[in-house]
Amino acid sequence: MLLKNDINGRNGLRQIILKHYQEQSVPATIFWESEEHGFFNAHFLIGRKYVARYGIGEDRSTAIGGVQLAIGPHYFSPEDFWGDEPARRFSIETSEEAIKRNLKLLDEFLRTREIGK
Repeated sequence: MLLKNDINGRNGLRQIILKHYQEQSVPATIFWESEEHGFFNAHFLIGRKYVARYGIGEDRSTAIGGVQLAIGPHYFSPEDFWGDEPARRFSIETSEEAIKRNLKLLDEFLRTREIGK
């Protein structure tokens, strides 16, 4: 099932994000939610150290989504923070499996890179 920008999709996205980090015993908090250009964005803090957002919405009647990492006051897509080739591993699908895979890839990036040093 694909998540959409509706009440069920928003609740599903929140649950997937929080459960993902709970299973890893990493503190995570969704601290803000926004709507921009028809996309619902859940902004969350990972391990009291990193800020990211996950957005779901529609483009040309197709459900799409993705994760972005905050660096300073702006959010950047995987192409920007990791590069073109590694970014191809991320998915724009809004299935639970795709969202979990994207969160795992974000975690991989955060473990292998020290941001700000």
